[in-house]
Amino acid sequence: MASKRKALFELPFSIETPRLTDPGLGIQRLVVRGDGTWTRLVTILDAPDHRLLRAGVMLAHRVRDGLGDYYLDAPTWGPWLPKDHSEPMGAAGDLPEDLTELVRPFRRRAALGPVAAVETDRASYTVKDREDVSLGTLVDEKMTVRRNGLTIGRFREVTLTPSPAMSGAQKRFLIAALTGVGAIQTDEFPDLVRRLGAPATGLTDYPEPRAWDSRVNLETFVSQLFAARLQHIVRADLALRASELARRAAAAAVDEGLHGEPATPPAPLDCGPLMSELMRLRHQVSSLQSVLEPGWLEQVEEDLQAVLDAGAERPVSSLSERYFAVLDALVSAIRAPQLGDRSREQAAPVLRDQLQSGMRILVDRCDNLGAESTDADWLAALVACRQLLGTVDGLEILFGKLARKLRKQLRRVQALLEPCQPLADWPTDEELATWSPTQVFEAGRTLQRAGDSRDAARVRFVQDWRTLRKKLTALA
Repeated sequence: MASKRKALFELPFSIETPRLTDPGLGIQRLVVRGDGTWTRLVTILDAPDHRLLRAGVMLAHRVRDGLGDYYLDAPTWGPWLPKDHSEPMGAAGDLPEDLTELVRPFRRRAALGPVAAVETDRASYTVKDREDVSLGTLVDEKMTVRRNGLTIGRFREVTLTPSPAMSGAQKRFLIAALTGVGAIQTDEFPDLVRRLGAPATGLTDYPEPRAWDSRVNLETFVSQLFAARLQHIVRADLALRASELARRAAAAAVDEGLHGEPATPPAPLDCGPLMSELMRLRHQVSSLQSVLEPGWLEQVEEDLQAVLDAGAERPVSSLSERYFAVLDALVSAIRAPQLGDRSREQAAPVLRDQLQSGMRILVDRCDNLGAESTDADWLAALVACRQLLGTVDGLEILFGKLARKLRKQLRRVQALLEPCQPLADWPTDEELATWSPTQVFEAGRTLQRAGDSRDAARVRFVQDWRTLRKKLTALA
């Protein structure tokens, strides 16, 4: 059985093909296989730092025997990105819009262009015996890799695939003939990324988070936290892009079949699932505000807020450059979190201090609330509660059960504080001048009822706060 396995060889590029026939052993001749002999040029499309290849995404333009196509292969990003997918090159020769759309989360704000070219000359042979029976096939591939028009590597790979008719002695002869001219037998060939070398062989921008360990230092914790969140964001992004493209294709196929004309694209999916992931990121960033470098923190929060403010009711393809700036910032933070001098400290004690500080602020503000407190005082208490909730949400992975208990109590505090907030502004004199007396009277009554409800809510909060305070401080 072992004699029927493939045998792989790496050969010197320019060596002459050795004599591979031996009539005494029954190896009569090698016949060229026309369907397996060709020349192909593959132009790899990527960002200058090869970020697509490093993420496991191969995007390329291929030309074989004068016919061109575009190729996308991303087996580790299924089911959102395809494996071994090709599309014919159109008359304009441009990269298809759907492929451009699918790889956008990987290229982010970088320009996409040709980074390398691989030319492959393949010769395929059938090994025949005296009776013209096939003993197997021999494939000889010569590959030339170029960057910016300069050759950076040449490789030659030979694959021997025995048929059931090939004997062990015949296989040993062929192996000996190849190794006799300098071939090195190998278990597998290097993939194209390894052939290209750096920077394609660098670390991915989207590492899988490692198993969680509560004893890690702050740098490792932040890196793992952001790595996990980036995975969730990109998968939500890809799911939306893939779904939107599939819906368009299905609608076009149906419309084409019914009417024989192009379809009207269906209404795009909104970005709700992706916005939810970005909201979770905002909570995590907020929960780390005491340790993150202020300049980095401020820029990420500004970009995040701009993306969230734009709303979810829009297609993923309409996301602004600020969204991709957030992804770039996360990629950078995963490699080297901006933490200053505290990066080597253990994460749990540092972030517990931040949690307790937020708790002290909330308790102090709520302790001072009473019937005479100003609207600003009540609003400040609600803001402190929301900020602490964000911190708890962002650090749940670190504090687990404690975080869940805190969240439960904080949501009770929030629910009591929200009805205590200032009323909507009373119309201006200019607006009132356009109202009828009846409208002004009814608006006044509505405002009075709202004020009474707010005042009652404030009394209720002051009454309930003592009990809530005990539960919160016990947990903290």
